[in-house]
Amino acid sequence: MLKKEIYPKTKRLSCEGDKVYITEKLDGSNMVIFKKEEKIYIAQRKTIFSLDEMEAAKSIMYKGLYQWLVDNKDVFNDLHNNSAICGEWLGMGQLKYPVDEFDKRFYMFAKANVNDDFTLYNLMYDHKLFIYPFQSQIIPKCIGIVPEVMELNVIPNKEHLDSVYTKYSEKVKRNVEGFVINYKDIISKYVRMKNGQLREHFDRGE
Repeated sequence: MLKKEIYPKTKRLSCEGDKVYITEKLDGSNMVIFKKEEKIYIAQRKTIFSLDEMEAAKSIMYKGLYQWLVDNKDVFNDLHNNSAICGEWLGMGQLKYPVDEFDKRFYMFAKANVNDDFTLYNLMYDHKLFIYPFQSQIIPKCIGIVPEVMELNVIPNKEHLDSVYTKYSEKVKRNVEGFVINYKDIISKYVRMKNGQLREHFDRGE
């Protein structure tokens, strides 16, 4: 006989209603910084290395990453064990961002936890939660946060996003790769620029 409740608890409807959050999709390279057993690790593409392995990993690092880590590595000691910050490393893509608007190299788009197999879980994209991986609950000055575009009460279709894209591009006065749409931490992307060229959004491929 098992003493176990098999049916999961049903989540209550939010009093504020369900929201859809749209952020800008930056043209960068995916990178994760996390702390495991008091050691800081960097994950880029299909490689994970610790700060202790910086010299050995120097030749495979993203452009500019080595010096950035040298300058800022101590701030990541503030991370909780098993906490991870996920973001985009700028400077490797086709789009060039104005330095007066983007004065950071790493822009955070999610927080997470990491298990013993070095796999992420509890991925959360709510900007209000981004302070919690840090013991001080302060995001270091060397880390930016992806720009917010808008908040909606309905899930947008392509035509709606086309309109939002046009207005947002005119507002920021620069090229915009696309958007990331977050609904209940379910993430999808709307892409309008590929390899620096404007195109229609298609719901397939990368």
